[in-house]
Amino acid sequence: MKTIEKKVPISKALSEVWEWKDEVYRDVKDMSFEEKQEYYNKCLKEAIKILKGKLKTNPDGSYSITR
Repeated sequence: MKTIEKKVPISKALSEVWEWKDEVYRDVKDMSFEEKQEYYNKCLKEAIKILKGKLKTNPDGSYSITR
């Protein structure tokens, strides 16, 4: 059986997301659980500031950034 390989164009946005994901992985790969918590909390606060939003806790324990 022969497999046909297709080349699919990848959007710039998706490429950027993959780059960010890889960068975060490199940042946290050797951190302890507590260090990762601190890292993600810092990033969350930075995102809230950039988006000029507020942090809302959802009933399931997750968070949303609202205006």
